[in-house]
Amino acid sequence: MPGRDMTGPRFGPQMGGRGRMGGGGPGGPKNCVCPSCEYTQPHVRGTPCMQVKCPKCGMKMVRGD
Repeated sequence: MPGRDMTGPRFGPQMGGRGRMGGGGPGGPKNCVCPSCEYTQPHVRGTPCMQVKCPKCGMKMVRGD
C-alpha cells in the first residue's frame, strides 16, 4: 500500500483514475453489416448485431468496423 511519500504500488488518481483494469477499451462496433447484400447501418448500443435483421434481405447482420 502506498504511503504519502508515493512509494509502493500506485492505484487510482496517480495512474489516471481509470480503475483496476485500466479502462479505455475499444468499445463496440460502429456499424452492423449484412453478410449477404453488404447493407450497412449504425450499431445500436445494447443490441448485438446478430439480433438485427437486414431491412433489405432479412439476413442476420454481423459486426462491422
